[in-house]
Amino acid sequence: MSRNGIFVSWFIRGIPRPEGGGGKSNCSWDLVLAKLRDLQHEDGSVTLEYDDGRKEYDKSLSVHAQNDHYFIVFNDTEKGEPFRRISFDENIPWSEYEMQGADWDARIIFTDYELVYDVFKQFFDTLNVVSPRLYP
Repeated sequence: MSRNGIFVSWFIRGIPRPEGGGGKSNCSWDLVLAKLRDLQHEDGSVTLEYDDGRKEYDKSLSVHAQNDHYFIVFNDTEKGEPFRRISFDENIPWSEYEMQGADWDARIIFTDYELVYDVFKQFFDTLNVVSPRLYP
């Protein structure tokens, strides 16, 4: 199934171009799933963006990866105002984790790749993400 208005982009460090980087409009779930599988044990990112031409409905979902560690960022709008939700585990004590050349709050980093598949499928099907592992 293809979804109009959804654009997938990816950069996967361990895979040579053109397969390792690019983008496609009106993509299929099979393409998104293939890029997520390519990313699973590599470094890089996969992003889904939705744009129907009206700014108040712009949305995106990204996963960033390095050394089998991941974090997710979901950008959306609510009542005309943009907001961001990120993967977050309040049970992990605060510390810094270096990933993709920057220091991040370790509470946003996770290793359970099933979460990536789950939220990407949810976003592709519904254009929304509901997960207790995304904050706020």
